[in-house]
Formats: sequence, structure tokens, C-alpha cells
Amino acid sequence: MFLPSRISNFVSESTASAANRVSSIEASAKSAVLSPVQESSGKTVTLGLAEVAVEVVKKTASLLRATSWKCIHNFLRNSQAVAFSPDGTMLATGSIEIKLWDLQTGEVIHTIKRNSGILKSLAFSPDGKTLISTGLSQRIELWNTISGEQIREYVTHAYGVNALVFGADGKTFVSGDRGKTVQIWNADEEHATATFVKHDDWVNALAISGNGAILASGSYDETIKLWNLNTKTEIATFNAQSPVFSIAFSPDTRLFVCGCADGKIKLWNWQTGEFVGVIVGHSDEVYSVAINSDSTVLASGCADKTIKLWNLQTGEEITTLTGHESSVKKLVFSPDGQMLVSAGANGAVKVWQRG
Repeated sequence: MFLPSRISNFVSESTASAANRVSSIEASAKSAVLSPVQESSGKTVTLGLAEVAVEVVKKTASLLRATSWKCIHNFLRNSQAVAFSPDGTMLATGSIEIKLWDLQTGEVIHTIKRNSGILKSLAFSPDGKTLISTGLSQRIELWNTISGEQIREYVTHAYGVNALVFGADGKTFVSGDRGKTVQIWNADEEHATATFVKHDDWVNALAISGNGAILASGSYDETIKLWNLNTKTEIATFNAQSPVFSIAFSPDTRLFVCGCADGKIKLWNWQTGEFVGVIVGHSDEVYSVAINSDSTVLASGCADKTIKLWNLQTGEEITTLTGHESSVKKLVFSPDGQMLVSAGANGAVKVWQRG
């Protein structure tokens, strides 16, 4: 359920002025306005976007509840590093080596050999021709997905790298490490184009908005920072009041969501800086969040070994997926939203398909 918005409790004092700078990046986009809607029972439900008609939200909720998900593949001996190819036909999983899987057959297409360091993150370029990997080796590597050959290795961090994300332009990528550092890179250059040490603890999560303009970084220091990727400047800081493990932007470019150590999922409208609400339902730390392609479903993975799917407009739980024998550390939706991949702390990777 969504809890009533209490912006003063969750948003830093600088958010209001920072939000003006954020919204100026998308001057043509309308800011979402939140509105509580009274159901016939008298219960107040805070919708994610006020312009969505109540009957449409209710219809969507009904359809989502009727949809089943089943596990179609189970890959063992991996890490939390997983990524879908942009066309959704291939899955990359990592441990020390990288495997590329055909999702139709469940067979391995390529095995990319590496020689050091458990991987923490994988990301495909938007055209799917290259794959980038990083983790505890402190190195970042760029691979050709057709040949499996390494294209480039980057002069990188002094600490293990927890998070990595590719930008929409196919050249920009961003990394975050255990030394409190966020670095912005150009894939054609050996060294980072910008380095920020603005967090006070590990950087655990990174996400880039659908328009490619805004980067979000989340940390153990209980904050989320927004960055303008064009100017390479910090534009806002949000207080999550709990260590942040994962961040996701909704593809409709209105919300960003974080999963926290306190077991809660917290949502903001990043264009206005408004706190939208909290989704409560897990019994332990929320390690991962992901949003599907049409911004209707939010997935969350937890230390309680479960995956929950939520209606992103109402905050209502749709279903709970079980089967992992350890904490669910990573979730990624396929580009079309019809599949969800989950990675457990014990190395088990499951692929779920929407029925």
C-alpha cells in the first residue's frame, strides 16, 4: 500500500530549489500532480499520477492481478550480475566468467573467459553489440558480444565497483564504487571524463532516466543524488532515511524508486522533487527494484527470499514469486516487460515469464 506522502520527513531542505533545476531539463514535460482518490469504501488511495482516471487504474489493477508469472529457466553458479540484451533474446550472467544465454532454448551462446574478481554488474550497450562488466576486480571491461573478445579495459577505481549503467547514447556509461565514488566515462576513452566523491559511504546503485539526461546514485549513506549528465553536475539530494540498495526510473520519466535496508520501497517524482509515498510489504531488506517498460509494474527483491510485483499506479501488491533459496539481490525486466530475471545471493538466476 502507499502510505500518505510526508515530504518533510523524506526530502532534504535543498530539494525544492534543486527540483527547479531538474524540471528545467525537460521544460516540455508536464509535472505530475498527486491527488488522493476516495474509493467507495472511503479508503484513500494515493495515485502515482493524477491524470490517470480512477476507472483506468482500477481496470489496470484487475488485469495485473489476473496475470500469472512462471519460472522458465534456472541458471546456477552465477553472481548478481545479470543483464538483458536490448532485443530481449539474450541474457548475460556473470560470476568470474560471463555467459550469454539464448532465452528461447536456455542454451549458452558464448562463454567469455575472465581471470579475476567476482562480477557485480553487467550492462549491454543500446545496440547490443557490446557488453560492459565490472566488480570486485576493480576493473571495467568492454566485450564484443558476437565474438566474445575484449575490446577495451579501463583505468578504473581503487575499490570494488558495485554498480554500472550504460547511457542512452551508447557511449556514456557510469560506475559507482565502494570508495564513495561516481565516475562518468566515454566508451572510447581510457580514463573517466568526470569523477565525484560526494557520497559518504559505498555507492550501491545507479540508474539513468529514460531520456538519458539524469543519473541517480544511491548509497549506504541513506541518500540518493541526482546528476545532470550533460553538465556533469549534482542537482539534488534526497534523504531516504535508510541505506539505499537499488534505484529505478520509470520509463515514463516521472518517478524514481528505491529499495532500502528498512524493508520499504520509496517513491519520488523527480521532476518536482515531491515525495510520492512508501510501499510496505516485505519483511526484510529490499535489495533490488525494477520497473517494466510501460511503467505499470514495479518488482522488488528482498532478503526474505521473495519477489513481489506491485501495481505502480496504486501501490497494490499483484503477486509474490517464490523459489529462491537465498536473498534476491538483483531484478531486471526484459525490454518488452514480458520477462523478469532475478539473481539470488547463492548464485541462482531465475527467468520468469508473464503468462
